[in-house]
Amino acid sequence: MKSNPGKSSWVAFLLFYIVLLLIVTILDWANHLLTLRYWGTQAGLVTIGVGIFALAGLWMPDLSAARGVLLAFTIGVLTIIPAVLMTLGNIPGFWPQYFSIALGMAAGSFLTFLFLKLTQKLPPSDQSELEKKQV
Repeated sequence: MKSNPGKSSWVAFLLFYIVLLLIVTILDWANHLLTLRYWGTQAGLVTIGVGIFALAGLWMPDLSAARGVLLAFTIGVLTIIPAVLMTLGNIPGFWPQYFSIALGMAAGSFLTFLFLKLTQKLPPSDQSELEKKQV
């Protein structure tokens, strides 16, 4: 039986997206928040987050898990997690606190990702000089 790893990863990706939308819908319904506008906002956030994941996968197909987790954390904390947290309803003062923390965490994670990505582009002679300076 011939296996196509690219196709199975896209199927898993689609399943991830559908499950996220299903979770958000069920939680909205259970908390009596299910309106078209509210759900549309959540679906938009999830779609943006998952879309960025898809574009990153197409742009960097050989992305390692160690580096990919930094990008996944950044995307998730700014798009997917807020969509799921919206199912809790209106909690006074929550969103300013969340985003002040989330933006700091996402910025650190994204800058680390960029640093690791850019150090790959250094010529081997520059990399060995950096390693000698660290020792």
